[in-house]
Amino acid sequence: MMSKKIYIHLLWMFLLTTLGANSQSGFNPMGYASSMKDALKDPAAISTVSVYYNRGMIFDVEQGKIAPDEPLEKLKELNNLRQLRLNGCPVNFSQEKFFCGLSGLKQLELLEIRMSYKQFGALTERSVNCLKKLKTLKRLNLPNQYPAEEVTKLQQLLPNCEIIINTYPEGE
Repeated sequence: MMSKKIYIHLLWMFLLTTLGANSQSGFNPMGYASSMKDALKDPAAISTVSVYYNRGMIFDVEQGKIAPDEPLEKLKELNNLRQLRLNGCPVNFSQEKFFCGLSGLKQLELLEIRMSYKQFGALTERSVNCLKKLKTLKRLNLPNQYPAEEVTKLQQLLPNCEIIINTYPEGE
């Protein structure tokens, strides 16, 4: 049987270890962020960003209300980013600026664009040229109603990338 003194000592060790681990600012063992603002707090540790836009803005937990997020141009600062999901359309979205900004990400494997086709449009030639620079991209999800002939062209230009059309309609 363990003595009270040892039991109390082990309990204190456990509590101090737990409190110490939880007190690390920005500790994120999953490497996940739900906003650009959160991702930029520790850019080297973030591998997945999944942002949900409502009328171009995100729900800011710290402020407790809808607020603008950091601009997508800052994605290039996330040098370990492997997965990016855009759910909805951010304010002032520019397709070409977005894709050309992504071209510096050397590890991006998955890119999901979950906004309406009306907001996104067909990929421009410049966007496709920037997209081709993503050598590690394995899967690209495009908005519902993306033209089949454009998908065929993309599959030829990106032979190592699975191109998926979202099967559910997005709100306009």
